[in-house]
Amino acid sequence: MEEQRSSISIIRVGEGGTILDAVEHGLNNATMTASALPMLTNAVLDEPYLAQQLADLHRQWETRPQPATRLVARLRTRLAWWLLGPELQQINAMHATLVRLTDSLLVQLDREHVARRRLEEHLAYKQVKP
Repeated sequence: MEEQRSSISIIRVGEGGTILDAVEHGLNNATMTASALPMLTNAVLDEPYLAQQLADLHRQWETRPQPATRLVARLRTRLAWWLLGPELQQINAMHATLVRLTDSLLVQLDREHVARRRLEEHLAYKQVKP
């Protein structure tokens, strides 16, 4: 069974380039695989469902067409990207932002938990000390 390759990349259209060229470049030159992402926080480790949902979010955030092998399917895909390219690029950029925002919020949540735990330990130490 072939391992499915997952990539996270933001596709930008350069001056004079087409959306199709940018998509092809992005698919052929993946910048980061989902498995290379840093492990998140203790909050994720404590919640298996959250961890699974985050893994799915990192794996499936990008809106892109299924691989097409037949001529009609390839033409349909190219036509869709030609007609909806800017909208699909905007959707992908928003999805990428939401994934990064979710990661940042979880890191912040973990920091809050650590700070609260330190405060509780400090208060408990002060109560025990005469």
